[in-house]
Amino acid sequence: MMSEEKNLLIRQAVFFLFIILFSSCAPTPTPTKKQNSLVSEFPNILNLTGTPDSLDDRSVFAFSDLGAWHGYALPDENNREFFGSFIGPYIMTQDNGIWLGDCLSKMEIIDLETSKEINLEEAEIIERNSYPNQLKQILQTKNPKLRIETTLIFASNRTGLMSLDIQNKSSENLKLSVHWRGQSFLDEVSFTTEQQAIKIDFGKNKNIAWISSLKANESIVTTNGKQFKIQTNPFELSPGASWNSHLTQSFCFNEEEQKKEIVLLNELSKNPASVYRSNATRWNENIEKVTNYLKPEFNTTAHQNIVVKCLQTLTTNWKSAAGFFKYDGLFPSYNYEWFNGFWSWDSWKHAVAIAHYDTELAQNQIKAMYHFQNEDGMIADCVYRDTIIENHNWRDTKPPLSAWAIWEVFQKSKDQEFLEELFPKLEKYHNWWYKFRDFNKNGLCEYGSTDASLIAAKWESGMDNAIRFDEVKIVSNGPHGGTMNFESVDLNSYLCLEKNYLAKIAKQFGALEKSEKYLKDAESLKKQIQEKFYDKDTGWFYDLNLETNALVQVMGPEGWIPLWTEIATEEQAEKVRTTMLDSSKFATHIPFPTVTADHPKFKPMNGYWRGPVWLDQAYFAIEGLRIYGYEKEALNFSTQLFDRLEGLKNADGPIRENYHPITGKGLESNHFSWSAAHLLMLLMEE
Repeated sequence: MMSEEKNLLIRQAVFFLFIILFSSCAPTPTPTKKQNSLVSEFPNILNLTGTPDSLDDRSVFAFSDLGAWHGYALPDENNREFFGSFIGPYIMTQDNGIWLGDCLSKMEIIDLETSKEINLEEAEIIERNSYPNQLKQILQTKNPKLRIETTLIFASNRTGLMSLDIQNKSSENLKLSVHWRGQSFLDEVSFTTEQQAIKIDFGKNKNIAWISSLKANESIVTTNGKQFKIQTNPFELSPGASWNSHLTQSFCFNEEEQKKEIVLLNELSKNPASVYRSNATRWNENIEKVTNYLKPEFNTTAHQNIVVKCLQTLTTNWKSAAGFFKYDGLFPSYNYEWFNGFWSWDSWKHAVAIAHYDTELAQNQIKAMYHFQNEDGMIADCVYRDTIIENHNWRDTKPPLSAWAIWEVFQKSKDQEFLEELFPKLEKYHNWWYKFRDFNKNGLCEYGSTDASLIAAKWESGMDNAIRFDEVKIVSNGPHGGTMNFESVDLNSYLCLEKNYLAKIAKQFGALEKSEKYLKDAESLKKQIQEKFYDKDTGWFYDLNLETNALVQVMGPEGWIPLWTEIATEEQAEKVRTTMLDSSKFATHIPFPTVTADHPKFKPMNGYWRGPVWLDQAYFAIEGLRIYGYEKEALNFSTQLFDRLEGLKNADGPIRENYHPITGKGLESNHFSWSAAHLLMLLMEE
């Protein structure tokens, strides 16, 4: 990046935090039972309870929504002093994700008659739940008797909205005041007052935050440098009466965003009930979309819980446009520090799943990656909101699955303009493979890298350390980098599938001649794959060594990709199916490990692509079987996944990056988007 561009980015990479208070002596408006009917049926699908003990404590998971760059958790039993408050925020704008504090806005209720803080630690916990759309707590204090209800939702992609309702359950008049106190885990953070507000300086990263009261005459703001306090004016509650207020925390990246958010907050203060109603409506609609269209065989309460967990996982990883991101998209996992970016083949998979409930977000996920397409047609492997911490990875791209994603999203959206915008870019990307990844120009491509490094070429496959690449070498491609000396069966199968999708899209435009050409090219490539990459003796598809013209006989997921892409002959598919059903190879407790279980290099623990089960590859296997008419086998394998994956069914565990094929134990990162995406696709009707 040019230094001028980087300096501009640094100047823009600021965020503002507003904590805004508005209150009245009336019950807090809440959505009706009808509006809450669906979201209330799915409490604690994910465990979002815990209190971090440090800024980089990733054992505590966060709730987020609407593409916000921050999130929150519920306090746990070991930190009862935070009951009624919300943990965090966890911010994804600094150091690849940190907890700004254990509780930046700790609530205190002061009995002004005694000048003492009411003890919330000894309060009865009536409710402490996370729902897909909100966090909620209800407490009952002993002396004086108060019913305290707090909820947290997201009002926008920059603002978290917290509501507080206090009801006097005693027989006496009470005079109270509410305080919110804050301090940060970050040593370099300091708080100062400035024009009825608190300014937060984040030190080394030059981030700035502001804390202010919407109605200055209703609260007092103070600071001592490392801490701050917002104190409401005293209020009285007669027996049975209620008092409510709302607190907002808004994170913005620049002054322009800040100004827009202030306008939104001013509108919000006039009618906060409408925000709760729209929140419930949006979530109910999305839950209906994913539960009403479950496949009949999976239309049970347990499977509804799984599909809502997928929805919640994808939503939490959703990040709105900011910095270099001109469109919304999804992180692979907000919880893993090195996954705070957009990856290309992750994005294609996310989009297909998201289209089941939000076609606009699905389209934006695809556009987000195509925005980074270069002049040659290449799409970067991964990109970031800013490049201060991580640079975009242009050393490689990822397998060509965007045509599949574009067409599947179009099937749901019917947005012709979307197709028209993406089609020329898709063609350019498709042609890029043959220009820069076909070393001997025989129409069969290899994975490669722009810097001629072998490691990046392996990354380009998406199967970084797969056993099939143990003997691979890099072949120089001159100024364009290098390619592997293997022609990969999965890569060429994806390209064949892409030609068929290009034909469908061209036909949609009425470009029949172009459509026919793509179909003809696809048929030609299909025959080459059937003949060159298949071994009759073992009944499996393999990569082909360019130098020896020998098949690389390591059985992995690439062997069933010709089924998912509809390339295999019926006879070949039957042979592949036989191996897939072999319990010593792929029909393990959790089906479809990334290499056969009887391979000497099979390594399910910490093996990454050398044994664990990845749910994208399991999806391709199951759908491949279904395409060739093996419905019973596809159903059995799907059921095994839903029943046996750790923490998935009737549990509050996170969806994991991959799984142990023998035990079902979840491995690697938590809350993994493409795992959620493929589980959702397996559950849903087309």
